[in-house]
Amino acid sequence: MKDYTALKDYELIYELLASLQTRAQAESNLRVMEANNSYNDISLEPTIADLIYKPWLLEKLDLTSRQARALNLIRECVDRISKSKPTVGLQITSSSALGENLRNRLKNKPQEELWGLYLNNKNVVIREECISRGTLNTSEAHPRDIYRRAIECNAARIILAHNHPSGNVSPSQQDFAMTARVKQVGELVGIELIDHLIIGGDCYYSFAEKSQLN
Repeated sequence: MKDYTALKDYELIYELLASLQTRAQAESNLRVMEANNSYNDISLEPTIADLIYKPWLLEKLDLTSRQARALNLIRECVDRISKSKPTVGLQITSSSALGENLRNRLKNKPQEELWGLYLNNKNVVIREECISRGTLNTSEAHPRDIYRRAIECNAARIILAHNHPSGNVSPSQQDFAMTARVKQVGELVGIELIDHLIIGGDCYYSFAEKSQLN
């Protein structure tokens, strides 16, 4: 069996395409992906993330319906695997470690998702859940929904996290307002909000690290 571990992303994509069609067709489709994958007018080599999180790229390829179906099934499998690395059971000891975990899972999401991590009194995550999915630049959730889940699992503390698909992790006024509302409700029900992280690209922003939850 051939070892593919040393291949670059674009080489792996080529081998995947070539397993479904002729090598000439695979080469042509790889060039199409590269032509439609650019930043500031600079063409970039296609990556696995492009294949998984940019489904519109597949629509530009020369594929039969059977080939497109196979690639979409692969996309879905990989996407589910990427979501299957939960924080449940993880003891939260720093915002940086949690930021790294969440960065790998949220940075390529095409729309905003708000996640809640529910902790016991030893800061071990006992439940995590996507609370809401929004648009390209917003996700909404009522504090009532956030704390209902916390009460259901007897959480002592909570952490919120959401992504900015733009890659800019600077909090918006809406982010500040939502964080303040959730913190206020937490004080009323006795379940502390200990951090709110924003994920964007390879970076994260922590309200706790910036002392913005005091």
